[in-house]
Amino acid sequence: MRNLNLTIAGLFLLAAPTFAASPAASAKDTVQVHTALSASGVASRETNLGNLIADALKQTGRTQIALLPADEIDGNAQIPAGKVEISTIVAALRYAADPSDTVVVLSLTGAQLLKVAERSVSRAPQPFDGFLQVSGLQIRYNPAQSAGSRVSLVGIGGGEVDAGKTYRVAVSRPLAGGSLGYFQIFGQKDITEDTGVSISKSLSSYLAAHPSISAAVEDRITTR
Repeated sequence: MRNLNLTIAGLFLLAAPTFAASPAASAKDTVQVHTALSASGVASRETNLGNLIADALKQTGRTQIALLPADEIDGNAQIPAGKVEISTIVAALRYAADPSDTVVVLSLTGAQLLKVAERSVSRAPQPFDGFLQVSGLQIRYNPAQSAGSRVSLVGIGGGEVDAGKTYRVAVSRPLAGGSLGYFQIFGQKDITEDTGVSISKSLSSYLAAHPSISAAVEDRITTR
C-alpha cells in the first residue's frame, strides 16, 4: 500500500504544472531614453513625447507630415530617462489597446493644412483635446489675432507650405473621420489609405527601430 501511495504521488508530481519566473525584458523590448519624456501640457503646447509619437506615425504612413490630437495621449504621462521598456512608452497612448485606432493617410492641400492648424490652436492657451502634435511641419501662431489669421506654416526644409500643393498626411483613424471638429476641413474623400497599423503598433515598431531615443521640444509649435 505504501508503494502504491508513492506511485500515485509521483504521478501527481509529473502531472503538476510548473511556473517559471517571468523573464526580464530583453534588449529588443527596451530603449535607451536620453531625455525624460513628458506629455505635460499636450493639449495646449508641443511636447517631446507628442513629437516622438507623431514621428512614428509619419514613418508608418510614409508621409511628409503627421498630425496627432492631444486626445490620443495621456497628458499625465511622465517617463524618466534611462533604460525603458517599450511597453511603458506605448502605455502613454490613451487607446493603446484599441486595434481599430489605426494610422490613416490623408491627401490635404496646403490651404486645408492652414485651416487644420487654425483649428488646432483655436483655444490656445486653453487646453483642447483637438490640439495637434505634429511632425514634418512647424506651426507659428499669434493667439492675439482673430480666428482665421493666427497661423503661418513652415513645411519640410524650412519652406512655406504651398496652399495649392497636396501633401500626404498621417493621422489617427478618428481624426481622419473628422473628429474634434475637423470634419469642417476634411473627410472621407480626403482619405488615401488606411495602413491597418494601430497607433500602438506604429509607436512600438518605431521604438524597436530606434533603440536610442533623444526626443526634444524642437519649436515645432511656437507663438509669434
